[in-house]
Amino acid sequence: MCRQSRRPRRGLALLAALWLVVMITTAGLQFAAMSRERRHLALSAVDRGRDQAALEGALATVQARLESALRTPTGPASRRSAGRRITAGPSLVDPWRALDAQLGDGVRVGDVLVAVRSTDLGTVLNVNLAGERELGVLFGTLLRDDLLADRLARRIADWRDADTLSRASGAEAAEYRRAQRSVVPTNGPFRALDDLRDVLGMTPEILATIRPFLTVDGTNVRVNLNAAPEPILRTLPGMSPPVLATILALRSAGRRVESIPALAGGTRGPQPGNDAAAGAYRALVRDLTERSLLDTREVALEFAVVGEPGPPTPGMVVVLRRFDDGTTDVRWRR
Repeated sequence: MCRQSRRPRRGLALLAALWLVVMITTAGLQFAAMSRERRHLALSAVDRGRDQAALEGALATVQARLESALRTPTGPASRRSAGRRITAGPSLVDPWRALDAQLGDGVRVGDVLVAVRSTDLGTVLNVNLAGERELGVLFGTLLRDDLLADRLARRIADWRDADTLSRASGAEAAEYRRAQRSVVPTNGPFRALDDLRDVLGMTPEILATIRPFLTVDGTNVRVNLNAAPEPILRTLPGMSPPVLATILALRSAGRRVESIPALAGGTRGPQPGNDAAAGAYRALVRDLTERSLLDTREVALEFAVVGEPGPPTPGMVVVLRRFDDGTTDVRWRR
C-alpha cells in the first residue's frame, strides 16, 4: 500500500517539476524577447541619433559651401586686377544657380552619406501664400481650362481661410459633407502637397500636373525672373506677353534680366509727353519690383540619409536665406 501511495505523489512531483521547467523556459523566452526588443529599440535610437547628427552636419557643410560661393563671385564680367577680383555686379552668374548640380553627389558626414535636393523658392508658388489670382493663372496655364482653374483656386482658398463661408464655386465643410467626403477643410494651411488630394474637385492627374510648380515650404512670395519656369512667370502682375517674350528671349540668348527698370523700358519705356505710357511704365516697374527677384534668394534644402542599401530615409527640410554680405540663415525648418 505504501508503494502504491507513493506513485501518485511521485507523479504529481514529476508534473510539478515539468510545469516548473515549462514556466522557467517560457519566462526565459519572454525575457530574451524583451531583451532583443530593448536592444533593437536601443540600436534604433542610436541610429536615429546618428542620422540626426549627420543631417545637422550636412546642413552646416552645405551652408558653409553656399556662403563661400556668395563670397567668391564668378562670371564673364569678373576679372582680376592688382591681385583682387573686380566684379561688374548684375551681369555676374548667380552663385546659387543650379544648386542641384553642385550638390548632386550629396554630402558625406563621417561614414554617413546624406542626399541633398534643392528648390529655388523663386521658381514655385507657395500654395499657402499665393492669392486666388496667382493660383488661377497657374492652373489655367497648366490645365488649359480656365473654369476648372478658377474653381480649384477658390476651393484651395476656402480650405486655407479661417471662415466657413464658401466663395462662388468654392467649397467649405458643408459642400464636402454633401459630397460624402470624409475629410473637410481644415481652415488652415496645407502641411504637405499631398493634402491637396482632399480638395473637392482635385484628381490624381491634376495634382501630378500642378505639383512641380507648388510648395508648402518657407514664406517666399517673390518670383525669380531669371530662373522661374514660364507658367510661374505668367502669375506675376503686369506680366504681359511682350514682357514675357523679352525674358524668354534673354534666356534663349544665354543672358539675364539685369534690372527691372531695364526690362520694363525695353517693352513699354517712358515716352516724353505721353503721360499714359509713363504711368504704365511706372506701374509695371512697381509691380515687378514688389513681386520679383533677379537671383536666387531663398532655397528649400531637403536632406535625407542614404541607407545601405535602399532609397534615402526621411530627413529634414530647411529654408536657407541669403544676404548681400554673403551670410545666410535658416529661415524655416520642418
